[in-house]
Amino acid sequence: MKKFLNKDSHLMGASIGLILPLLAFSVTYGISLIIDTIANTGLSNDPASFILIGIAFNLWPIRYYLVNKKFELTGRGILLLTFIYIVVFFWLK
Repeated sequence: MKKFLNKDSHLMGASIGLILPLLAFSVTYGISLIIDTIANTGLSNDPASFILIGIAFNLWPIRYYLVNKKFELTGRGILLLTFIYIVVFFWLK
């Protein structure tokens, strides 16, 4: 796994940029649903908020790969997918 994350390629960045927001959305939305079910708060679980949180999770690997590791291609791949997510989000909203 460590060798996989140390590649400098657009494909590597695109895969990180694709998987991380989906995983972050799933975890945060799932936790919100569990808390809502247990506490019976009745709060509205608007998926748009959790989608934005998922997209924001891409900021950490962008900084990590561009600044710390100096992997330009991987950072650009993550950045490209992040921009695509943002454009699609605002286009649908």
